[in-house]
Amino acid sequence: MLLQGGGALGAYHGGVYEGIAAVGFAPDWVVGISIGAINAALIVGNTPERRVDRLREFWHRVSSQAPFVLPAAMDFARPAMNKMAAASAMFFGIPGFFSPRLPPPQFAVEGSLGALSYYDTEPLRVTLDELVDFDRINSGDIRLSLGAVNARTGESVYFDTATHKISASHVMASGALPPGFPPVEIDGEHYLDGGIMSNTPLQYVAKDFRLDALIVAVDLFSGLGELPKNLAQVQERVKDISFQSKTRFSYEQVRAIEDMRRTLADVIAKLPANLRADPQVKKLEEISRRGPLSLVHLVNRCDTKSSDFKDYEFSRATVDQLWQSGRDDVQKVLQHPESCHVNNLGNGVRVFEL
Repeated sequence: MLLQGGGALGAYHGGVYEGIAAVGFAPDWVVGISIGAINAALIVGNTPERRVDRLREFWHRVSSQAPFVLPAAMDFARPAMNKMAAASAMFFGIPGFFSPRLPPPQFAVEGSLGALSYYDTEPLRVTLDELVDFDRINSGDIRLSLGAVNARTGESVYFDTATHKISASHVMASGALPPGFPPVEIDGEHYLDGGIMSNTPLQYVAKDFRLDALIVAVDLFSGLGELPKNLAQVQERVKDISFQSKTRFSYEQVRAIEDMRRTLADVIAKLPANLRADPQVKKLEEISRRGPLSLVHLVNRCDTKSSDFKDYEFSRATVDQLWQSGRDDVQKVLQHPESCHVNNLGNGVRVFEL
């Protein structure tokens, strides 16, 4: 299961997970970036029967500062209410997530942590320690991978339970988006939000699979949209396209890799038996193998009337709407699979998009 970054839009992940859990889908590997890393930790770090409740608790907590849901008759006021909720997040922070730095970074000592961001994310550490069982994460029952960027080298890295012992710091590092949030130090290195380099972890997962697999990829930004009519809509489209384009780029890379893999398999099949027995050819043969891989791609297309500030608008009304939209999209895929567009990437790799 792949969970893209996108701030407040991450409530959509919760609805998707609730929908697939209701039909018995249990991922054996969850990969997350930024808010996706938080949701991934909440899933992997709890028993199956508690996962949805823990996700709900987190999203209820971060939306508690703007808990009012307008009646349908007052929907015309929703954009203004959302704008106030976003302004509240900017000025006062989000409960259980982040709080504004006082004094602000402009008045902090240069080089100190306080000089590197507008907000302090230590409230998130408290929330994670309360809602996530990191011993369970590190037990290895479900693989967890969290994408981040090394602030010094600029390289993309993944904190993976296959090679790392995961803590709250690793989750926070994956979501350390500057200049809002500070870099997180782990073993002498500082890390930033993984979405800076790649907001969609498809390549990381696809290259690791050799056998049959079903991947559920959940994106929070949609590349599809209408021509903007004002500057706010222009900024929203730029944000959507910037993040969603990386998913399309990932698909093209996977397609190219699978073309090479298939060509390699064809060449090896034409070799005489004595050459195929060579250890190096055996290694190439192993690389060329690929079982059928199906990727169900769910994209958040929910219009929350939050415009270009939708990724930091944490009102209860918006969180609830995103959650329900995620659950509804799962139901559409399950009940009407014919509505999915099938994109064949080659070599047994297919993408199903709603």
